Amino acid sequence: MSTMPQPLRSLLFVPADSQRKLLASLRSGADGLVFDLEDAVPDYGKAAARQRLVAFLAEHRLAMDAAVLVRVNGLASGQILKDLSAVLPHRPHAIVLPKCRGVDDVHRLCDFLAAFECALLDGTWETGIIAMATESSEGVFGLSSYRNAPMRLRALMWGVEDLAADLGAFSPHAGRELTSPFSVARTMCLLAAAQAGIDAIDAVSTSLADTDQIRTEAAQARRDGFTAKAAAHPSHVDAINHAFLPQEDEVRWAREVVAAFSQVDASGVVRLGNAMIDRPHLRLAHRILCQTEGEG
Repeated sequence: MSTMPQPLRSLLFVPADSQRKLLASLRSGADGLVFDLEDAVPDYGKAAARQRLVAFLAEHRLAMDAAVLVRVNGLASGQILKDLSAVLPHRPHAIVLPKCRGVDDVHRLCDFLAAFECALLDGTWETGIIAMATESSEGVFGLSSYRNAPMRLRALMWGVEDLAADLGAFSPHAGRELTSPFSVARTMCLLAAAQAGIDAIDAVSTSLADTDQIRTEAAQARRDGFTAKAAAHPSHVDAINHAFLPQEDEVRWAREVVAAFSQVDASGVVRLGNAMIDRPHLRLAHRILCQTEGEG
């Protein structure tokens, strides 16, 4: 199975029909690059975008440090097999599946990937999957289906704009805050990912120019348990990467927790300063240290 070259904090969506944006993505600093063949490309430009992306990957793929991901067109689009046959020879780390309604859609994509990997890569590469899981009301109701998902499924990502269109909502926000339907979808996606034991990725921000808003959204996402946030513009990447770095006080706390539980007489509950901590705190400490030092 392919592994990501590094933990993902930021995933930058890159329209595959723009040579300028493809080249700019190489300098973005994003942990993952999501080359977009779906919503960012009009129907009449799908074939040309595939050709442009294939040429770009042929030239730059081996030198790229970021994780390589491709958002293909949806299962009902009539385009997905063309997308997969074009990009899989370049060994993307994961395929981003839009409009995912539940685990059955993931299984269907798994079958496609297995067939193409056998035919094009001699079975030497196993591509991961990231499912965009809340782009419709059907997808929201399907979130409980991922509990026993295939090993290829690495993460669930929640989306805003497609869900708004499906609901007929003029805006998903009231001021800077999500309205109730979208807040519920976000929370359910986070819980579904935790239940499945995979990562949860926060949606792109619709505010392109407000760096403070990007920083706030990223900090809130990390606070709530998301492992990464998607970005719609390269200017968002630095703020997102910084927000998902454990802070010094968190790392110090994590080391103290691990040290406390490492004592010979440590039981299921130990004292740390004036607080009593137990095994869930130890799990969180290991998670923090894995993000910073590879400890735990």
